Amino acid sequence: MLLDKIQFEEKHKDRTSFWATDCEKPLFDLYHSWMGTKPTNPIEVQTLFMFEVGKMVELALVNKLQEVGELKKFDNDEQQRIEMEREGVPISGYIDAIKTDGTPVEIKTYYGTYQDKDLENGIARTSYLKQLAVYMDFLDVNSGTLIYVERGTGKSFEFILTREGTIFTCNDISFDMMEVYKRWAKLYTENVLPKVEIKSEYRYKIPVEDVDWKSIPKHKVSKARNGGLVIGDHPWAVQYSDYKNLLIEKEGTTLGYTDEELVKINELTKGYTSSSWK
Repeated sequence: MLLDKIQFEEKHKDRTSFWATDCEKPLFDLYHSWMGTKPTNPIEVQTLFMFEVGKMVELALVNKLQEVGELKKFDNDEQQRIEMEREGVPISGYIDAIKTDGTPVEIKTYYGTYQDKDLENGIARTSYLKQLAVYMDFLDVNSGTLIYVERGTGKSFEFILTREGTIFTCNDISFDMMEVYKRWAKLYTENVLPKVEIKSEYRYKIPVEDVDWKSIPKHKVSKARNGGLVIGDHPWAVQYSDYKNLLIEKEGTTLGYTDEELVKINELTKGYTSSSWK
């Protein structure tokens, strides 16, 4: 494929700080990123290319909003870097844009309609809101703007995040950034500095006997019975981890279900399609 000819420089730089994008990243991933562990599941070239396309869309939007006077122009036309310390840990990041009133703007792109229902109902990803909250904290402002742009159509959604002390609110979503900073601080002091590996807070595979199968949606039960889905603690934390294979190794399990596990699952979920399955 032509995309296979494109070379991208993966940004696995030596860590000197937590990044604003780390707010909801699993602790296992953060620890190994700090330690410089080589990813066992690096990002595929197609995904890296998608990220580059997203960046171009974001830059085009920023340039247009700067032209009409809605956004400030940064020196040398680059994103503004932030560096600060909270709860004894260093934090850094890059702000996409700043409004003329001094409040930050974070821009995210997506493709397709799978997020539209949430966005139309005023629900933004908390990881994006927390990233924006870091920038608001750095700038010491009480408002920030998160913009979603659909890459194919240009359809956009805008969310306003407000702040009172350490509490940040966007529509029905509210969180305390102090919890984020303390979570990082605990990892930093107890694991990163002494180089003590942390156990993953999420399991890739819950032992099949421990799964509450009747609480699992039937379509997921069907996939699990056929080996197409593994039931774990989190829908994406392990699946999209740069260290997925390492986590599975540390967990002492295997990728996917074994034949023995599939037999057990089919026994435990016998009759799952019937109306009496509750």
